[in-house]
Amino acid sequence: MLKDRTKHLAMWKLVVVVLGLLALQAVADPKSDRAAIVDGATKLSTSAATLGKAAKASDDRGARKKFAPAAVELGDDLAAFARRAAKDVALKSLAKDMTDLVKDAHALVELADEAEDKEDRKTLRAQAVLLEQGVAGLGTQLVAAAQKEEAKPVPAKRFNGRIFNNTDKCSWGENLKFVVSRDGQTIGTTGLVFPGKNYQTVLEEGKYLVQILETNGDFLAQKTVEVKAEGWQFFSGCVKD
Repeated sequence: MLKDRTKHLAMWKLVVVVLGLLALQAVADPKSDRAAIVDGATKLSTSAATLGKAAKASDDRGARKKFAPAAVELGDDLAAFARRAAKDVALKSLAKDMTDLVKDAHALVELADEAEDKEDRKTLRAQAVLLEQGVAGLGTQLVAAAQKEEAKPVPAKRFNGRIFNNTDKCSWGENLKFVVSRDGQTIGTTGLVFPGKNYQTVLEEGKYLVQILETNGDFLAQKTVEVKAEGWQFFSGCVKD
């Protein structure tokens, strides 16, 4: 028979691990995917090893001779998987290993029926099912992370446009400089732009803040421009009228 304390402790640890894996699938940041997979595999490895150790100490011959070695081997395989996942290898390259782990975890559930004692059989099967669920959850997590890793970022669209100093149409023409920024970061600064002239540049699609300065750098005005098509334009307007 499996000791009651060992049964409850192992069961509780498995529940915590499985719930933890489900939570990670829901909230994991893309940058932490690999670390989460390594952590999950390591915890599952510990749970499998603990389960195997408990079964090995059982008085039940089926649990000791059939179930225990398989649980220990699964724990070793999960530990090896965690070590490999921790290395700088493509996550998709771990797919075959993950498939084998899922098969072995399922086989462990079936091996629980080798226990001759009814209570041991019930306990081992319940814990093996939790372990199987944890491994399956880890597999789902791996697939999602591998897909994100393989996804190529879509390059931002870039459009040619012009920044105009149209103070020549105002009562007082001004030589101007323009500072273009986005989200608080300066993208670029023009040279001196004379009245009636323009400055050609290329910007990524989006909304920008354009500060208008005098030649000595004194602030005159600021406006926004939305870049969303080729040939966009920005006009200074009459900054001193």
